[in-house]
Amino acid sequence: MVFNCAFGQQTEYVNFTTAQAHIAFGDLIEKEVEGEITYQFEILKNTDSVYIDAKNFKTISYVLDNRFSGSDYDGNHLILRRDFKAGSYHSVVISFKVQPKKAMYFIDWEYLEGNKQVWTQGQGKYTSNWLPSFDDMNEKVVFDLSISFCKDYQVVANGNLINKEVSDGFATWYYDMQKPMSSYLLAIAIGKYSKNQEVSKSNKPLEMYYYREDSLKFEPTYRYTKQMFDFLEDEIGVAYPWQNYKQIPVKDFLYAGMENTSVTLFSDAFVVDSIGFVDKTM
Repeated sequence: MVFNCAFGQQTEYVNFTTAQAHIAFGDLIEKEVEGEITYQFEILKNTDSVYIDAKNFKTISYVLDNRFSGSDYDGNHLILRRDFKAGSYHSVVISFKVQPKKAMYFIDWEYLEGNKQVWTQGQGKYTSNWLPSFDDMNEKVVFDLSISFCKDYQVVANGNLINKEVSDGFATWYYDMQKPMSSYLLAIAIGKYSKNQEVSKSNKPLEMYYYREDSLKFEPTYRYTKQMFDFLEDEIGVAYPWQNYKQIPVKDFLYAGMENTSVTLFSDAFVVDSIGFVDKTM
């Protein structure tokens, strides 16, 4: 039997393939996140443990293969301990609650007024601060996210929005991905937005978000988006691989912007009117 719990790379022992995650929120002032994520994985080499990164979770537990339950957690990793055999396939359902200290940010919820938002930044901060996932960038998974929030807000995430269900003041947005990606590229942005959409020359939807009060800033902010997208595909000769491309401004972003899989978050300081466009491009 091989004991594989050194918390280094485990990709030679196990291959996580797909994930279906549901994210909900408690007290937004207290930054409360709760949810459930189901992973499917294949064992590549015999091992007696598999781990999933999860940092500083308040509660976390799992059910493996609809049979075995556990909550072996050291504050940084959820550990699944079984006699895993090479060639076997498994599924684990993880339930959790967390108040993330970083990687997911809650903006202006402590104020009566303000531009209230929730957004994520995975690179350099680790998605495992708010979702049981993988800090190792070599572990790539097809993630499908569903997110429940107040229906008055817009929820944007990786992939294609395939459904939205509304009930009693809340809505759940269902996003579908088709290709695997590293966990740090998971992205969520929640706020009050409007959206315009174009279609690239290669028939990819280009979704461009803006604050509802910034309609006059939409055109100068996104003036060359389609032109740049089409140019890059033509110039490098490689088709854009994801289902769509979304851009969304957020308040108090940590950097100028972050290009996640199918969705770029960027600082709302770059949302400009026609005068600001000239100033920033001179």
